[in-house]
Amino acid sequence: MAFSFMLDANVADAAAVKKTVSSASGKKSVAHKAARKDVNATRLEEVTVTARRRSERIERTPISMTTVTGTQFTERGITSLAKIQDMAPNISFGNVASNSGVANAAAVFIRGIGQTDFSFGVDPGVGMYVDGVYVGSPVGAVLNMVDIANVSVLRGPQGTLFGRNTIGGAVSVSSLTPNSQLSAKADVKYGTADRINGRVFFNVPLSKTLFANFSAGSFMQDGYVHAPNQKNQRELGNQDTQVYKGALRWHPIDKLNVTLRGDWTRDRSNGAPYVTTGVNPDATGSMIALNNAMHGGTLLNCPGAGCYNSSYFSKNTNYGSQPDYSNLTSWSTSGTVDYELSQYFDLKSITAYRKTVGAFAQDRDSSPIGINYVTDHYLEKQFSEEFQVNGHALSNRLHYSAGVYYFAQSGADVNPTEFYVESLQSGGYFKDKNYAAYAQETYNITKKLTFTAGVRYTEDNKTFTPDQYITKVIGAPIVSTPVGTRIVPYQSYHNNNARWTPMVNLSYQFTPELMGYTTFSQGFKGGGFTQRLTNITNAPPSFRPESVNTFEGGLKFYGLNHRLRISAAGFFTFYDDVQLLVSDATHIGPYYTNAGKAHISGFELESQYALGDGWTVSGSVGETDAHYTSLTASVQGLGLNSMFVLVSKWTANAGVSKRIDLGQYGSLTPRVDATYRSRYNANLNAIMYNALIQPKYITVNMSARWVSANQKYNAMVGLDNASNEKFMAWGSYSGSFGNYQKSFDRGRQWYIQGGVAF
Repeated sequence: MAFSFMLDANVADAAAVKKTVSSASGKKSVAHKAARKDVNATRLEEVTVTARRRSERIERTPISMTTVTGTQFTERGITSLAKIQDMAPNISFGNVASNSGVANAAAVFIRGIGQTDFSFGVDPGVGMYVDGVYVGSPVGAVLNMVDIANVSVLRGPQGTLFGRNTIGGAVSVSSLTPNSQLSAKADVKYGTADRINGRVFFNVPLSKTLFANFSAGSFMQDGYVHAPNQKNQRELGNQDTQVYKGALRWHPIDKLNVTLRGDWTRDRSNGAPYVTTGVNPDATGSMIALNNAMHGGTLLNCPGAGCYNSSYFSKNTNYGSQPDYSNLTSWSTSGTVDYELSQYFDLKSITAYRKTVGAFAQDRDSSPIGINYVTDHYLEKQFSEEFQVNGHALSNRLHYSAGVYYFAQSGADVNPTEFYVESLQSGGYFKDKNYAAYAQETYNITKKLTFTAGVRYTEDNKTFTPDQYITKVIGAPIVSTPVGTRIVPYQSYHNNNARWTPMVNLSYQFTPELMGYTTFSQGFKGGGFTQRLTNITNAPPSFRPESVNTFEGGLKFYGLNHRLRISAAGFFTFYDDVQLLVSDATHIGPYYTNAGKAHISGFELESQYALGDGWTVSGSVGETDAHYTSLTASVQGLGLNSMFVLVSKWTANAGVSKRIDLGQYGSLTPRVDATYRSRYNANLNAIMYNALIQPKYITVNMSARWVSANQKYNAMVGLDNASNEKFMAWGSYSGSFGNYQKSFDRGRQWYIQGGVAF
């Protein structure tokens, strides 16, 4: 991994600052060292990382990555993990309600690879890690910032150290670690739509060897999609979230650290913000067309009572009458033991358990007519254990890391579903067990030339027990299947896979300021099952793992008297057995398939520049050129020119800030940040429709932050999405129903915030 920091040259104290960060596969410490004579210093911070489980400077770490610190999120007024997509190139981090009503589900894509659905039957293509622990389900993974130390985005397959389901990359979230300094901080934010966010954090040394921290957060905001037919005419898209976190660290001797963590989150929502904006005129065989025909009209011309027509189309109002809601509760605990057996040999263990319970529902036709209503009763549990061995030999010329990993996941996602022509219970019960072993070593061939190689072996075993049957039908001649008929036999089905994923890397230090590298890496995402079945069949459709082979090359520069840092990377990926979630006219519900092969090429460029006199600029640009090279016959409507889901070819961001010294009155830092995304296919169900193509857009955020001279007090005012861009965050279309479902961004938001720290 490499750390490409978006650094502000003016935020360091006069003394050296050191922060420790835990990442997903081992000990990742980031030291920020700065010695400045005043707040208007003209040097970037020096960053030292243990990204390959040994200490090395960022500009000499040969992998592409962006890391944003918790302080940088605070300086920008950001409280949601999803905003990481505005601060790093070639990443899309969406919060989507894919074929369900869940209001908190992460859909993350890096370099064109990811996943849009939370179903147990399919794995994410970008791995999410919190304090070194893999999060097996995207439900509840759009985290709120409470005690975040940093968020790291690793680009490209991470199949050696991270394993399966990281073929696009990984997002690693690291919390603050308890230390010996008594400290506390709190802030309150108020803004658009009665937004009230409150956060508090304490760090307490309990003894000379025992330290603890505790944090809590409450995040509240009214919705912005009107729902006049819902109970109390409530609005969709609101937030009502509470988060509690705690950690305990025991450090009896220099060689031993034991850290225990726990968290609890409750998320209540009126439902995901979505509307229906129209129908597809070609959907003459859809359930909406059938409904209109039974009321004396056609798909596009049905003015009478009971007709589905333009009276239900809107960009800000949902006319659904059946209840929308999204309720989630999750908690987790983990224990990390790190013991330095000798100066050459370090042992580490990470043990974790996580549980999530949820219930959510969505009236997907956005009307009082019963065309499409879905509910989910959701339960997910996971346990993981990882043992690591890290060390060095041969007079520090050889550095090595090895380990074994075990992951077990189980749960249920039962989906009572109502369609116009029939009702059924869908979903079922899942088990997933994963075993892996890996090793990686780095050898310094010369003082300038370094070679790294690694490999991982993974076994992935999935079991699906579907509990699916017909509960109601419209009757002959349309559907006359007897109630109680099983859609698929009630028994367990298995999908087992095993893979080797190697990586090799060669780097060369051309000058003290410039390093170049090249990498080959492999990764894979496990196979699985289609969970939501509607067509009667002998067994649930399964699909194979997808895999990638990626070639990458890059340069890293840190110079101009430590004022300029640049990182650049180019890549080419061969993408095989692409897994797609598809909804076409051949199936009532969405299904998964291996759609074919694809090529993905592109680059990332990031830079930070300390101009002096308090000015700092930063920015990045990324290109993801993804296209299919061959397709199977399993998908109707997909072509070689079809765009990937939620993937923009171009992403870019730029920021400028000016720190103004106010002497005894502290400092004031105004800043402006802009984000650009080129057009993308917003349809979560893969097929391209013009109505679901989001055009290119630019958002601009502006803020000004004041900090007192003693650093104890701060205040902030900000305006997000100042140009009020109402872009489509996601869309959905199924030919069986015929309506275009869309979810738009809230638009312009203002806020004020005040905080204190001791």
